Amino acid sequence: MSTRLERVFVVGMGEVGRRLAGALAAAGVETVPVTRESGWDRLAGDPGAPVLVCVREEALAAVLARLRGVAPARLVFVQNGWVRELLAGHPACSRGLIWFTAKGGFFRVLRPSAFAGPAVGALAGALALGGIAAEALAPGAFAAAEAEKMGFNCVVGLPLAVHGVSLGEYLAGRPDEAEAVFSEATGVTARALAVPTSAAWWPEFLRVAEPLAWVTAGAAKALEFRNGAVARLARGLGVSVPANDALLAAVGYGG
Repeated sequence: MSTRLERVFVVGMGEVGRRLAGALAAAGVETVPVTRESGWDRLAGDPGAPVLVCVREEALAAVLARLRGVAPARLVFVQNGWVRELLAGHPACSRGLIWFTAKGGFFRVLRPSAFAGPAVGALAGALALGGIAAEALAPGAFAAAEAEKMGFNCVVGLPLAVHGVSLGEYLAGRPDEAEAVFSEATGVTARALAVPTSAAWWPEFLRVAEPLAWVTAGAAKALEFRNGAVARLARGLGVSVPANDALLAAVGYGG
């Protein structure tokens, strides 16, 4: 992989894909959007350029089928949920965890987004140059970042939908539950990834959550890759996650 990033294919042009593509373009990188209908022939015909996969977790299995034949070392999967099982057949791929929030006209970088793998050194540098702070991590550090991010995912979503409140209202009104959901999620995923947890993660969550106090969740989404994944991993490890289980039961999730 060349150290100079000239072109990147971006699969999935939702909020995350558009923001990443915009940052890369601002850094002088040619970005080629790949949608359901377009861009696939050009992607297949370019043997070297990285492929940034930004689709939602629910769409990832179908996209993986379309990416058969593309060298795994080109692939960078940017999904914040638990997708390791889906990517088990791509051990040479790269990963990204996004630490920015983009909703319509609102955009806020919360902290540097984390990347790891063979395709991410130049990519992280280009994103930072284009206005989205990013860092390339070693595999162990990325695994710890993944466990920490799962805590964020499990608090900013399902609990808000269950209780019908904003993130700020939830953290103010149910702080013990929020911390329990976070601690269960980070503890289980860290154990599954064989990395230590950190006492600094919860205070850091509270810091990055502060500008997102207005965020709400009208419905419980992607549970298979968030709280549901925590419950599934916990069963396999023989540990309990009562705070997450109670919230999942409240929406009738039985995965």
